[in-house]
Amino acid sequence: MGKPGLLAFLLLANCVPKMGNPASLITQERIIAVRADPAEAAPGDTVQYTSLVVSPSGTVDAQDLSWILCSLRKPVAENTPVSQACLIGDLPQSAQGGAVSIQTPSAACVNFGPLAPPSSHGTLRPSDPDATGGYYQPIRLALGTGLAIFRERLRCDLAGASLLLSQEFRARYTANQNPTLVSLSALVDETPTSLDSLPAGQRIRLVAAWSPDSAESYPVFDSASQTIADHREALWLSWFVTAGAFEDSVTGGGEGDAAISTENVWQSPLTQGGVFLWLVLHDSRGGTDFASYTLTVAP
Repeated sequence: MGKPGLLAFLLLANCVPKMGNPASLITQERIIAVRADPAEAAPGDTVQYTSLVVSPSGTVDAQDLSWILCSLRKPVAENTPVSQACLIGDLPQSAQGGAVSIQTPSAACVNFGPLAPPSSHGTLRPSDPDATGGYYQPIRLALGTGLAIFRERLRCDLAGASLLLSQEFRARYTANQNPTLVSLSALVDETPTSLDSLPAGQRIRLVAAWSPDSAESYPVFDSASQTIADHREALWLSWFVTAGAFEDSVTGGGEGDAAISTENVWQSPLTQGGVFLWLVLHDSRGGTDFASYTLTVAP
């Protein structure tokens, strides 16, 4: 299983780069990441959410950031990860600030999981899990004209399995943990170079590393074959910068990749001075970590 792409866990609406700019270049205020602790929550659990909002001037202290829980199921006719009504509906605010605590709704696994909710027209069809067996609670973030949807992974009961398989699955399954970024290093012509003294107008290789336990193993239940198979999380990294240009906006490996680092090539700007850089690490079950750096381009 490859990386689900940028659409997987942070769905950008109006907080996208200006037309013609790569996704990695920060030219305006944008919501680029959310970290949830814990990374996987059961209905009723309280989750600590931390946002990463950035601008050309650096990281933004987003005290006006609005968090809105969405309880609207996606209509069958909509070919989108979440209901469009979650983006445009008039929904009550759940919290405000750059870092907030929100209780996962008690009906989350009914609204977005394997438990089919009742309706006036009979029982509705339950939601399908993603490739990792996961279900997600949508949360809308709004800051000024910028919107984003973050999806918190839900811990729901297994559906469609026998009692023995359900017991086996519970015994083997461990709730997702966030991955952990540990370092960023730079090489110029294969020579390690300080982030405080990078040359102008050159191709610089940047290497980001994460902890060895960031990619976790987990079981996935296949209802068609009534079997449980072990998988290993994919990890991928999104790169953001206020000047210069990355060769790739996203790097990383697929499921089973044992690498604990990934690299990118950054073309440094011609002018000297400070450049803000942000890394956002994702795992395929919805976990996130992020880090910020200041690169100094020397004469």
